[in-house]
Amino acid sequence: MADGVIAHEEVLRHVYAFLQAYGYKNALLALQNESRVPFNTIDVVEPKELTEQNASVTSTSPAGLERSVLEGQWHTVLANYVDSLLLPMEVLFDLYEHIFVELLTLQGFVHAARAFFTNSPIFVAMKKSSLARYARLQQLLDSHKNIFLDEMNKHGNGGVSIEVKEKREALLRTLQEAINWNTEPYNGFLPAALWRLQNDLDGNHRSTKNPSLKRERPDDFSASSLVSSALFLHYPLECPKNIRRKIVFDNAERPISCVHTLLPNAADKEQMFTALIVGKTDGTVDFLDVDSASSVGSSVGHTDGVLSIALDAAEESSATWVAVGYRDGCVKIYNAETRKLVRRFSQVHTSGVKSLVFAGVRNPVLSGHHSWVVSGSFDGAIQLLDIREGKALQRIADAHHSNYVLSICILAGKTGGLVTAGNNGTLCFWSISATGLRQAGPARTLRTIDASLKEAIPTCLLPVEDKESEGEVLVLTRGQRALLLSVRFTDDITNPVVILMRSSICTPRPVYAGCVRVIETPALAAPLLSLFLTDREGTILLYNVEMSWRLGGETAGGGCRMELRPADESSIVVVDHGEKVEDLNLVNVLGKSNSLLAFSPSLSAMYLLSWN
Repeated sequence: MADGVIAHEEVLRHVYAFLQAYGYKNALLALQNESRVPFNTIDVVEPKELTEQNASVTSTSPAGLERSVLEGQWHTVLANYVDSLLLPMEVLFDLYEHIFVELLTLQGFVHAARAFFTNSPIFVAMKKSSLARYARLQQLLDSHKNIFLDEMNKHGNGGVSIEVKEKREALLRTLQEAINWNTEPYNGFLPAALWRLQNDLDGNHRSTKNPSLKRERPDDFSASSLVSSALFLHYPLECPKNIRRKIVFDNAERPISCVHTLLPNAADKEQMFTALIVGKTDGTVDFLDVDSASSVGSSVGHTDGVLSIALDAAEESSATWVAVGYRDGCVKIYNAETRKLVRRFSQVHTSGVKSLVFAGVRNPVLSGHHSWVVSGSFDGAIQLLDIREGKALQRIADAHHSNYVLSICILAGKTGGLVTAGNNGTLCFWSISATGLRQAGPARTLRTIDASLKEAIPTCLLPVEDKESEGEVLVLTRGQRALLLSVRFTDDITNPVVILMRSSICTPRPVYAGCVRVIETPALAAPLLSLFLTDREGTILLYNVEMSWRLGGETAGGGCRMELRPADESSIVVVDHGEKVEDLNLVNVLGKSNSLLAFSPSLSAMYLLSWN
């Protein structure tokens, strides 16, 4: 556990305390059920503490629990003590069975016992998990249905037997072991505030003495110092709501594609800066410094507009290369540091280059860069371009039955494959060999992966890129769905590619674009995939998907996480622009301070959004 990070369970306990203090009983129980982290804490409220102002507050104490159980006041036990607890099902089965038996045999309330047995969710769960036990109680209930009421009342007026008393005492001991009693009033501290009381802003401990609950306010304390949950928990809890900077272009120049990378400073090669490489509608590619939003060095140009950009950073210390696809079907590769042209492929497509990626083995002759560029176009063809030879190595004319190739994605990790999305609603999977691309199995419609996606069109493929990634890709559709898939190639001729659906993301409106980022946080056992998506109105949506399948064991095999609603939404770009933006794109910009870049061919400005 990293310094200054509170464990996942500890954060939940503070949230539990808040929910209990302010009476959110349903939310408290729902959170316990979902997290499976029990709270089982009851505030001690003695009768002498109740005044006219809080007369409606129920008295709860260890003595009150003992008295209620031993006297058989089961309505008090359930309402005041048990309903808010996350107890093992076996304990609940024992408790509810004993209450049922007392209602039926000790007190003679046949109708009440039948209603309790029929309507309680605990007995429904018992029927599913312990059918023999449920059947025994059902038989006991049926055996009493023909007994006259007078006989039952006569039987029920007797004293409590030794057996019943012993059972009550056993239940009391079980509940006492499960319940934690709290005598301290709720102080309102949440995890971030507690951590800041014990640490300075740099994460160093203020002193070695035991921490005190006394609130020590630093001289420069402000409310804004507590609003850094994204940094504190190491992953974003909300969309960025501040416009850090607007980068404005001329009306004739609109940004259409953008990537970011680290480039050396011209004055000092040892110093790196975060650069935005922006392709525009007039064919110009600009290189901008994120911090100053100013151009760095010269731009590169072309006679037609830019459609797509891809980066290739060599494993060695050589320069980053950038591949640019244009509307006229040309592909150019530049050295991002010197702006020099590395290779030109003239009109390899008869229409615009919609998507392109670097692929193939790394070639020492090319200073450790990839050997190929794979491009997809509106002409329906996929081209495999050999950078060293400067020519097309392979052309696949009908990859998607001559429909548009909308997106191309390299699968990270040892998978070593490639995925393409076509306008006919299909995904094609390609293995990469020394001789070129080979299709692995037939084209797959999204319906074959998820039956609910009947006519869905995959529009954008976003690779999940981190050191643990193995063929994970996010598929955006033209509708209100996105799929997170794991792809694995096999040597089986009958089933050359295995596709597992890891998560299904539902958006409130049709999705357009997005960006992904894998975050390792000490607060969670599994890494977190943060997804920022945009819809057709220009709203930014945040989804955090816990990648539990990476933990191995049983969790790795199956199960699809359903994300039904975003963690947060933001319309900051729409509000600033004054109307909806149907084609808003996003790029994660990682640097001194993480930001989110929003841009669109419909806008003459790019928005650098931040949380601070």
